[in-house]
Amino acid sequence: MPKTITLMINEEIFNPIEKKKEVQHYTCRDIISDINSEALFADGFDDAIAGYDAVGFRVVYDYDKCSDILMKRDGMTEHEAHEFMEFNVVSAYVGEFTPLFINKI
Repeated sequence: MPKTITLMINEEIFNPIEKKKEVQHYTCRDIISDINSEALFADGFDDAIAGYDAVGFRVVYDYDKCSDILMKRDGMTEHEAHEFMEFNVVSAYVGEFTPLFINKI
C-alpha cells in the first residue's frame, strides 16, 4: 500500500467547538507528480519511495526496500533480487527523469 500523508485543518482558531477535519489523503506518487509532472516511477515500487531529489525533482527509491518487495512479492532470493535490481532497474536509463535508487547508511 502506498504511503499516504494526511493534511489536517486546525479550525480551533476559527471555531473552537469543532475538532480538526481531514482534508485529503496524498500518496508519495501524488506529491511528486504535483512537483514534477514528468517524473518517472518504477512500476510496483511505490512502497519504496524515499522522496525526490532537490535538483532534478526525480523520484528517489530506497534500494533495500525495492529488494524486499521483489523477495516478498515475487518470491526471489536476496541474490536474485539484487541481480534483478542491478540489471533491470538501476541500470535502466529512461530519460531525463529516470528515478534514482539509494542505499541508506
